[in-house]
Amino acid sequence: MRNWLFLVGVIQLAAAGLGCGDGVGGDGGAGGAGGAGGDTGGSGPAGSSGSWGTAGPTGTGAGAPTGTGAGSGTGAGSGTGGSPTGGPASTGSGEPVGSSTSSGGEPSTCTEEDACPFEAGVEIDCRLRFMYGVNYAWRDFGADFGGQPRWSQAGISGKRSQVLADLQDMRANGVDVVRWWIYPRFYGDQIAFDGQGNPIGLGGTSKQDILAALELADQAQVNVMFTLFSFDGFYKTSHNPPNGLSVWSMGPIVADADRRARLIENVVKPIAQTVASSPHRGRMLAWDVINEPEWAMTGPSLYGGDPAFEGDSSKFDLVTHQQMEALAKESAAVLRGETGAPVSVGSAAIKWGQAWTHADVDFYQVHMYGWVNDYFPYNKPLSEYGLTDKPVVMGEFPINMAEMDVSYDKFVSDLYDIGYAGALSWSITDTNFPWSSHKTAVKAFADQHPCETRY
Repeated sequence: MRNWLFLVGVIQLAAAGLGCGDGVGGDGGAGGAGGAGGDTGGSGPAGSSGSWGTAGPTGTGAGAPTGTGAGSGTGAGSGTGGSPTGGPASTGSGEPVGSSTSSGGEPSTCTEEDACPFEAGVEIDCRLRFMYGVNYAWRDFGADFGGQPRWSQAGISGKRSQVLADLQDMRANGVDVVRWWIYPRFYGDQIAFDGQGNPIGLGGTSKQDILAALELADQAQVNVMFTLFSFDGFYKTSHNPPNGLSVWSMGPIVADADRRARLIENVVKPIAQTVASSPHRGRMLAWDVINEPEWAMTGPSLYGGDPAFEGDSSKFDLVTHQQMEALAKESAAVLRGETGAPVSVGSAAIKWGQAWTHADVDFYQVHMYGWVNDYFPYNKPLSEYGLTDKPVVMGEFPINMAEMDVSYDKFVSDLYDIGYAGALSWSITDTNFPWSSHKTAVKAFADQHPCETRY
């Protein structure tokens, strides 16, 4: 178990450039083009409506972007077409179809020599490592944390054996870090709301499931990066009882400072406190406040000449960069304060690499798919993308290297050599990027770097 009180002290000291032992070089990323990421949704009960394949929320897909960021084309999953920005990969547009922190800073207080520091890595508990693993990102989309009784889907605490088997399989194939989504959308009873749509607390089996996830991670000897929210949460509010679920949009909550404060106090803080209360809390390695928030944003970027945000207002309740940044900053303060673990934001593309430079994150996280790589190559030196002050983790990329024209081993090896701080492939449960036929490649890289890829 990690020493969390000590870790808080490391966090306060690790602000500018040196980690345990030899210190850390700076990494960064910025730039990008239109198109879609590669997320998919989970499974649900037969007969439910909606889908969330690797195309966009309603069919926008991983289309080929233009030089200015406009994308079009056919998604890798269900749906075709493209939105003006290419569009996000949909992760849940409807009910299911079927069932010490960042490295860098002042001199460290670490007293023991790090056996195998990866100098560009993210520092956790005086270990500088290449954060290596995979996205789960769910076993059942929108049900892992809180459960979905109306879809007959249990949370983690009600499907322990299945989840443990998944985690053990990941570990057997070289995975150290598992990126795992908590509330991709505000489905059903997972979060309690008042009559005005304000969150008033965690619901369902949320707390039991968070504790179960950490316990199972400990049994499987893997570490977890919890992702609190996703752009999917900004789909417009809908109510469809008794056959469906009431789904509250995050958009109006995030856009209003008072309502956002309730979200932080009544949702973010209890999640962090639940993690901190676990005897296996050391398995919660890092936080990701929100997955690909750019798809739910509108208007100009605040920093660095990044292109404007052009989320689809016909589907999402869009917010400004300033409002989304406030969500990230306010969440980060609570998450770090309660647990001492480092915090990131899962940016959709290096296109918006500057977007979270003022969001009080401990390391940057960017996602890479073919539509991004066509215009902003993954193997370009990070210094050319304009971020050199914090580690950069590649938080998503296709495990089968679809539309990337490069092998898994070369891609990850290049990231390692360029100075990225980690690589988490997509994903365990997305059949468009099948884990079963590509997990040996994940293991092979871990076997080549058995110490640097293991916290």
